[in-house]
Amino acid sequence: MSSRSMQIVGATLLAMLVLVGGQGWAQTPPPQPHPQTGAPQRNGHVRSGHGRPVIGTVASVSGSSIVVTTWSGHSVTVQTTSTTRVLSRQQAKPTDLQSGDRVRILATKASNNTVVALRLSDTPAALAPTGGRGRTDGAGPSRGGLWSGRGNMVMIAGTLTGAATGGGVTVTMPAGPPLSVAVPSTARLSRLVSLSVTGLTAGTHVAVTGTPTAGGGITATTIYVPGAAGH
Repeated sequence: MSSRSMQIVGATLLAMLVLVGGQGWAQTPPPQPHPQTGAPQRNGHVRSGHGRPVIGTVASVSGSSIVVTTWSGHSVTVQTTSTTRVLSRQQAKPTDLQSGDRVRILATKASNNTVVALRLSDTPAALAPTGGRGRTDGAGPSRGGLWSGRGNMVMIAGTLTGAATGGGVTVTMPAGPPLSVAVPSTARLSRLVSLSVTGLTAGTHVAVTGTPTAGGGITATTIYVPGAAGH
């Protein structure tokens, strides 16, 4: 893979972590790589889950053990458990939207206050991170809202109230009344989905968060896989 391609995949994975609530890394100074494994560390310890994730490509899979080759060329052993989640963003359609889902919407606002979606990033309620310190998806109980951008562009973050009907959705935010957003057929929609650990194969690009193990490995809490339409 070319250096440019690796940068694009890495950026996609990091963006995905932010959207689904990767905790802490955005506020944590970049740790230095482990001299042998290449895994992020601080004070000699692998940092994952509370620092930058381990990002790379699956080199091999054997049962519950996965070897990931980092961008720097080092190998990190990732142990999966029954609670490890494998998440990805994939293209979706408005009918996939469900009440309770967390959404981030890039939209345009007309002079008559009509809001029309351009891009939507949807996280099912069952996969959404819990609220609390370190939330970065902007759609938690104490966060979310409506932000103005350049020109007539706006960003909306909140919770869906009811499924998509009549070409539109209603978004509930921490402050203010619910907002109706039109979703035309031209709007791009991606949805967070859960995958099977057994579906990971050599060559899959991943970002792994979890807890360090002896020898510089990681017990994975979450494994992120870039989808066909990540935002």
